[in-house]
Amino acid sequence: MSGLSTLEKGIRILTLFSPEAPALSAGEIAERLDLPASTAYRYLAVLRKHHLIVQERSGIYRLGTKILELAGCVVRPSLRDIALPIMRTLSRQEGETVILSSLRDHDGVCLERIEGHHALRVSHQRGAVFPLHAGASGKALMAFLDPDRQNTIIERFGLARFTTHTITTPKKLHQELDRIRDLGYAESDGEVDEGTYGIGAPILSSDGQVVASLCVSAPTHRLESKKRDRVIRRVVRSAGKISEGLHASHVQ
Repeated sequence: MSGLSTLEKGIRILTLFSPEAPALSAGEIAERLDLPASTAYRYLAVLRKHHLIVQERSGIYRLGTKILELAGCVVRPSLRDIALPIMRTLSRQEGETVILSSLRDHDGVCLERIEGHHALRVSHQRGAVFPLHAGASGKALMAFLDPDRQNTIIERFGLARFTTHTITTPKKLHQELDRIRDLGYAESDGEVDEGTYGIGAPILSSDGQVVASLCVSAPTHRLESKKRDRVIRRVVRSAGKISEGLHASHVQ
């Protein structure tokens, strides 16, 4: 079998998945492509190795997180274009660091940041990877994933403790994620780094899927309750504006 033929069959497997058929068994894939079952399993194993598909406990296959990462290579320039002016305005209003993040496999990744003007500030490097279960940016992403994906992340990668404030039990985390979904924003008081406070809100696609999160992060003492309420409103409003910009630009 030629390399091109192998590549073509791998691509054809990926293109079998669609909104109408988001999950397929190995038998269905083999039948639709007229492949021997053993051949289909070999291709599926390679695609799984590169995270292009995932296999659930039931044996069913779905597109993997690498697909999201590849899609992000297309989406992110437009996302940044829409988000950056809004982030600059928010940072100027509050004087604090504003962070734009997205998903990468089971983690979050910092896509962009606008530094606050205070001498003492909280900062994240572009490209920095962080856990989803701790911190406002991560929780604002994780709360809007479907429950099965939440559980998969928890079961496979655990809930590492970073400080005494980190949530490390699945029950408490699910309660927190439910609360975030109800409120529309996430808060973190020293969950990753002691003495830091974060407020994050989801950026959603037109069909309600989480695309990214927007977060203001600052030393805890600068976000006293009165200012905190104002920052929450502005973060939620700013994330909403970015979501609206994505919808208008047909960026998902």
